Amino acid sequence: MNRIIAWLGIVLLLTFPFEFAAAQYKVTDLGALQGGSAVPRALNNNGDVAGRSGHAHGSHTRAFLWTHGRMLGLGVLPRGDYSSAGMVNDLGQVAGWSNTANSLRAFVWSSGTGIRDLGTLPGDSSSQAFGINDSGQVVGASTGVNGTRAFLWTAAAGMQDLGVLPGDTGSKAYAINQVGQVAGESQGERGPTAFIWSPSVGMVSLGVLPRAITSTAYAINNSGQVVGESYGPTGMRAFVWSAAEGIQDLGSLPGGDYSTATGINSVGQVVGTSGSSLGTRAFIWDSSHGMQDLNGLISPNLGIVLAGAVAINDKGQIVAYGNRSHGSPHSDVVQLDHASHAGPVHVYLLTP
Repeated sequence: MNRIIAWLGIVLLLTFPFEFAAAQYKVTDLGALQGGSAVPRALNNNGDVAGRSGHAHGSHTRAFLWTHGRMLGLGVLPRGDYSSAGMVNDLGQVAGWSNTANSLRAFVWSSGTGIRDLGTLPGDSSSQAFGINDSGQVVGASTGVNGTRAFLWTAAAGMQDLGVLPGDTGSKAYAINQVGQVAGESQGERGPTAFIWSPSVGMVSLGVLPRAITSTAYAINNSGQVVGESYGPTGMRAFVWSAAEGIQDLGSLPGGDYSTATGINSVGQVVGTSGSSLGTRAFIWDSSHGMQDLNGLISPNLGIVLAGAVAINDKGQIVAYGNRSHGSPHSDVVQLDHASHAGPVHVYLLTP
């Protein structure tokens, strides 16, 4: 009789693995500003989250900082009506962009000074800031009649043009680590190529995955590991790059035909978004476990679906986005991303 009971237990575990598995993350819904929809873009090591919030289709949208359990609207530049945060550092300073009367402008916000226009490269008309480190160095892109260039901004020197890869015509910088290395993309005739930039070496190409044509780098950790996406005839794949091992394909979730990586922490854990047999899903990847669906690591009783993950900090906290589930997060089909979406998008902080 005991043997029969044991076999029944094994069958149940194989049949309903998620319902019996212990949740690995506590999930917090961060709420939203006016309009009820929010999109995350960044997470620092204190668990603070930055992004934008407003109506589902973009009106009355403001940059936000979620800190100490509440969401703060960061306002807009003079004569503006839109803003978005790109990154928050461990000091609580936020880099992002806001419109003005006639253009987009990069900004830095802090609790002491509020929102500050960073201007543009000489002769340009608009700019956006995507990254900031704890030294207050800001990276982004400045645009004018001659195209778009990646920049590095410091309080002492203002904006510095980071240039382009040989033969290219434009560039954007998306991330900067604590030692001043910058990651982004350089634009050429065939499309973008991911780069890493440092003050001593300048801009270096990270290449593309085998059989791919383009690549873009979105995040960099303090060891110089870079993550992003590479695209070619076989589709788009998330990658991780290091100086020692080069560019590595992270694959996709079962049934998926694309993936992109947008965050990496100091121990090399990577998060992002992947297609799957159930549509768009948030993932976590590490070298030991490979790519895992984050929906399988939270309680199925929460009634949510995590469609994508944006960032992971050194404590293992993850900021993700998604929506309410009408059934089970392990059976609901979701097609949702942070670029275009229908209905309110929710921001979730996952804590191990």
